[in-house]
Amino acid sequence: MNDAPDQSFPVRIASLVPLAPIARAEFARRFIIEDAEPASLGTLCPDVLLLSPAVRVDAAFLAGLPASVGALATYSVGLDHIDLDAVRARGLPMFNTPGILSNAVADQAMLLLLAATRRMAEATALLREGRWTDLWSSHILGVELAGRTLGIYGLGDIGRRVARRATAFGMRLVYHNRRRAVDEAGATFAATAEEFLASADILLLAAPSTGETRNFLNRERLALARDGLVVVNIGRGDLIDDDALLEALESGKVRAAGLDVFRNEPQIDPRFLARSDVVATPHIGSATEEARRGMATVLCDAIEAWRRGERPANRIT
Repeated sequence: MNDAPDQSFPVRIASLVPLAPIARAEFARRFIIEDAEPASLGTLCPDVLLLSPAVRVDAAFLAGLPASVGALATYSVGLDHIDLDAVRARGLPMFNTPGILSNAVADQAMLLLLAATRRMAEATALLREGRWTDLWSSHILGVELAGRTLGIYGLGDIGRRVARRATAFGMRLVYHNRRRAVDEAGATFAATAEEFLASADILLLAAPSTGETRNFLNRERLALARDGLVVVNIGRGDLIDDDALLEALESGKVRAAGLDVFRNEPQIDPRFLARSDVVATPHIGSATEEARRGMATVLCDAIEAWRRGERPANRIT
């Protein structure tokens, strides 16, 4: 099943992803692409199945695929939705989109960081609700970034790009990884979570979801953090214990939060949306024209390489 399709015929792709027009155009320029539902795959006989994080790929899902499917491509960097062991057992190549969306997500991190520290949700609501009636010198006071310490949990490609942006704002940098990074982007390594949290004024969660990182920010660790901490999450929703963060926001231990990712997306905890000290966006960190086009291009390149019998760098299985 993992043999590449006959090169004398165009590759047929069945897409379970609602693609942006600029991305779909790239696939359509190089292959035959059709929108699909899992139940219709048998009639389409695709060579490649295009997935998104909304599709859970496990043994049961794979068992229902038609025999024509020779490869899987996920329109994402993250692989949380994929049982890789099951994919390997089926003998299918899997491609993803590493590196392409790092700039977009780093920009989103800075947007959330600025919006949280400058209380943007409150300021916008004040205007929209017609409550701006005077110039108040003491109203909606935020904090400046210069001189503050940004703690980055997960100094990978995205974390490094955020670090370089934060440096331009005059911030100090500290990070915590499982092991010391080769490229530290000017940040200081904190070997323990305790040292890390005690050093940060603003916490950026930029790690993937793993057994080690889930619930990293819990009650015990929040107790170690500085008072007035600002929390920004562009990693995965399950890095945070929701109840613990909400309690810390209520008590003032956490000043504000900027969140682009949540548990159980898109059915997120409504308590976050009810708070004026939370800036929330619907997992749009990679939602730029450049990133969406680039994600399509890197998957198209991988599919063409696979078709030629080559192994592309972004092949996961």
